[in-house]
Amino acid sequence: MSTAILTYKRTDRFVKNTYAVKDKDGNPVMEGGKPAMAVAHGLVGELWVHGLMFETIERMDGYMHMKGNRTYPASAIYWHEKYKSFVINPGLEEQETKKGNILMHPGSKPSHVQGCIAVGFFNANGKLEDSKYCFDVLRDQAGGASVPKATPVTLTLVVEGHMPALSACTPWVYTA
Repeated sequence: MSTAILTYKRTDRFVKNTYAVKDKDGNPVMEGGKPAMAVAHGLVGELWVHGLMFETIERMDGYMHMKGNRTYPASAIYWHEKYKSFVINPGLEEQETKKGNILMHPGSKPSHVQGCIAVGFFNANGKLEDSKYCFDVLRDQAGGASVPKATPVTLTLVVEGHMPALSACTPWVYTA
């Protein structure tokens, strides 16, 4: 069993991207013969473990999210075949899971997450990179380096800060 504590810190900055809207079957929604477009906003955050910092995007726009200023002691990191990567599954309370499950998983922009959180490192264009690699490192840091890939690793996830309104945030700016 792991005693690793991962700390997720929300900020007051956001990134955004424009994407083609899809229906429930994954097909493009058309308007006037063209794909319907929408803008997704993602709260920028940080995920810390043992002094290592990873950058995050958490979907805004009214999607479900974890409660802020809470500790989730029954969290786990495990292999997820859909993402071909490790993911972090917070130990959520029932009211937070009614619409689905929140995961921390690979992704590079806000439209890649719907109530979930993508982890990586921002490039100059505001996209996350190296997401799958980050999850390999996170699993090792959580105590998973010496256990089989199929074995979930238990951890504690601490969430600092509440999900702010978009109007209370400023755009993320690259600083080298």
